[in-house]
Amino acid sequence: MGRLWMPQPVTTTSSVLLWITLLCLAPTIRSNGTSRAIVTLEPPWFNVLQDDNVTLTCGGFQTPGQEFIEWLHNGSALPNYQNSYFIPRVSIENSGEYQCRTQHTALSSPVKLQVSSDWLLLQAERLEFMEGDTMILRCHSWRSKPLNKVTYYHNDKALNFDHQTFNYIVSPVNPTHSGSYYCQGKIGNVSYVSTTMVITVQGGKLSTGKVLIITFFLVVVIAVLVAVALYY
Repeated sequence: MGRLWMPQPVTTTSSVLLWITLLCLAPTIRSNGTSRAIVTLEPPWFNVLQDDNVTLTCGGFQTPGQEFIEWLHNGSALPNYQNSYFIPRVSIENSGEYQCRTQHTALSSPVKLQVSSDWLLLQAERLEFMEGDTMILRCHSWRSKPLNKVTYYHNDKALNFDHQTFNYIVSPVNPTHSGSYYCQGKIGNVSYVSTTMVITVQGGKLSTGKVLIITFFLVVVIAVLVAVALYY
């Protein structure tokens, strides 16, 4: 009597293990592709006042000073080929989106710079935060003139702050910190109020590490179920 053919568990298991390995390595394989350059601001505020000094830095996988760097402002090339782009005494014309790229990186995501003409400005690093982030607000005067009696407001409610510093720090933030913010302060004997900005705090999400762990265990469970089904 001929021998009944049955699926070979060793071969099936090996195939499943290979599949799991490829899935686990997929994020690494993708990350080995061309990476994006990163533009950072110094000081870190996306909104500044006229006559402030701003430095943009192009970061990526390159050796500083050893390769060509391209800068773009609102899509147009800038006559600067260094890692840093220094803008002394910014003007309204300097507002817009900045990007950079190097020989070994793709074009960066745009970084927005907003230049205003006013006596007082509430500054922030960005307008959107994730739950758990640290939010720093700064009440800034034109040409950094001395400020006194500074008060921060959230949804028109006055907030407490440290009189020794003009920064208002919230860490960690949560969705209740969403809303409108502005600051008030005196330059000399004259009181000024900044324009209002709206900040959004989004609910927390799983970290990349946790997502990978959960994905790995799900793949393992599915692989085991497939192997058992094929074996029997």
